[in-house]
Amino acid sequence: MTREASPATETDEARGYLLARVIDALLREDVQGITRQARVLDGVPPALSRLDIGPLTPGPWLEVTTLASGTLWLPVAPERFMQPWRYRPGPVVAASAMSEAGAARELTDAASLVTWLGEGLAPEARDYYFAFADECRQAEIHRLACREAQGDYFARCAAQDANGSHPAEWSARFAHYDRLASFQDHPYYPTARAKLGFDGAALRRFAPEFQPRFALRWLAVPKALFHLSDTALPDWWPSVERVGLDTRLAHDYRLLPVHPFLWASGLDAMLEEAGLAETVIKAPLAAVEVQPTLSVRSLMLTARPATHIKLPLTIRTLGSRNIRTIKPSTIGDGHRVQRLLGAIAEQDERLAGRLLLTDEHQGGHVAGRPFLGFILRRYPPAVEDATLVSVAGLVAACPSGAVVYEELAERFFDADVRAFLWAYLRLTFDIHLPLWLRYGVALESNQQNSMLLLRQGGEMRLLLKDNDAPRLDRARLETRWPALYRLVETLEDPRIWCESPQALEQMFVTITLQLNVAPLIEHLAARGHGERAELYGEVRRAMAQSLAAMPEEDGSPVMQLMERDFLDAKYLLTAGTLASKASTGASDINKFYGRTAPNFLKQVSLGTEFEQASSVARLEATP
Repeated sequence: MTREASPATETDEARGYLLARVIDALLREDVQGITRQARVLDGVPPALSRLDIGPLTPGPWLEVTTLASGTLWLPVAPERFMQPWRYRPGPVVAASAMSEAGAARELTDAASLVTWLGEGLAPEARDYYFAFADECRQAEIHRLACREAQGDYFARCAAQDANGSHPAEWSARFAHYDRLASFQDHPYYPTARAKLGFDGAALRRFAPEFQPRFALRWLAVPKALFHLSDTALPDWWPSVERVGLDTRLAHDYRLLPVHPFLWASGLDAMLEEAGLAETVIKAPLAAVEVQPTLSVRSLMLTARPATHIKLPLTIRTLGSRNIRTIKPSTIGDGHRVQRLLGAIAEQDERLAGRLLLTDEHQGGHVAGRPFLGFILRRYPPAVEDATLVSVAGLVAACPSGAVVYEELAERFFDADVRAFLWAYLRLTFDIHLPLWLRYGVALESNQQNSMLLLRQGGEMRLLLKDNDAPRLDRARLETRWPALYRLVETLEDPRIWCESPQALEQMFVTITLQLNVAPLIEHLAARGHGERAELYGEVRRAMAQSLAAMPEEDGSPVMQLMERDFLDAKYLLTAGTLASKASTGASDINKFYGRTAPNFLKQVSLGTEFEQASSVARLEATP
């Protein structure tokens, strides 16, 4: 999008972009059997040749006649990354089961397609689809706002940074790369751009794409109801006087931070429902300036950028049921896992000095209420003389026209992108493979929770945050590492303990490989930094070298997964949005899988022409 583009052009671009993402997600997760039960047609479907719809290009097409709503025709192209088919630009046509014979219509946007798919379902199931259609509409609106913010920011960077210099302060570099990451979409969840609950004004006031600054609001809570993991609050915590309250309250009350969006949009009703409306006191003044980071609700203190505060928000992201609360159990469990990882890093030379962790021991909540709590996140001193970049932002566009990984390679690896890639792969596998195979630990260290710390000379370290939802092998820890097990034996969330080794593998595959490695490889191939098969060969080589560095461990699980035809994929759209837990059987909507992803690690040659066409198509789909 250019700044001169007309509103109609921008809207059409957003609509087409989201339609492609939604169709790809439906195909990837085989929603309603849309992939498995489809008939592949080499030419234009005969049923469409008589319609005034176009242009109708030759195949392949998928014809799906088994859907509850009727028959669907999708133009597709073969794909190797995460799914066997992807959407090919062209008309999407549906014929409703209840319509007259031969009647069909073109569905030109994601909301129309999703609504149509839900029309033939039972009322409860249909409601999920209709809600997702609303989410699609919101994602289009938020994409337009995001692209506007990106254009404005890039223009400002060009005006202020004509010589290409980088900010001297680490926190300014962090904020810059974090904002670039916020312009980049999630690799798989199609409507991740939608922050459900934010209207346009709230998006501009509180979203990281706009990087606003605002002050926190505060509740005075009776000490008896305020549960703190560490009662020694930091020195920047405001006094009751500073937030406009009577000094006499200091003896019996503590101050709880509240996100200003929650303060103005539902807090009163929540307090009333919880029976706290007459118990807590709303402070009249705001205090402590913050700005949002990539996760929206994790806020950086502008005066103390190494300290972030995570707060509940009444918005939903990555699915209509992903409500951004803070459960009291996550405060304690996050700290327990942090202690476990810290102890492993101290005792294991593979990780020592290469793995860093944020300190998240301190948090609090009010009487167990998930919308009344906080977690403090303190970054280690090592960040203050380095550049800190989230893995989510590695493939984000820079104002210069480069991509973040290219810019980092220029600054820290003598402009050698492949050297940057190799350092990143070895760092990733040297940490995550020992955690899995040696300690029975698989982390939900997704591309947002994993950060690279870089210094001159090619030094690269991994910093992990928000470690409250891993998968742990209780038997392996308890029998082989009893001292480590004692650090986590009191975990409150039973879902953390996995029932089988498969759970560890699923986490490694869907987080470390498919989120943190594969999108980077696909982007490198699309930008011409190597052939796709060659780049995945580098991934295999890095994994093999990491395995060779720990000959005492059984590496067969890794070797076996590298040779499978298909890997597990996380079905975010199904579990998070389109189906109930009762229908999927998932105990955690963020850990529901299907083994349907073509294995990009298995060496299969499909020819140079296909490789180039597939890479170009993926690059063109990048926002």
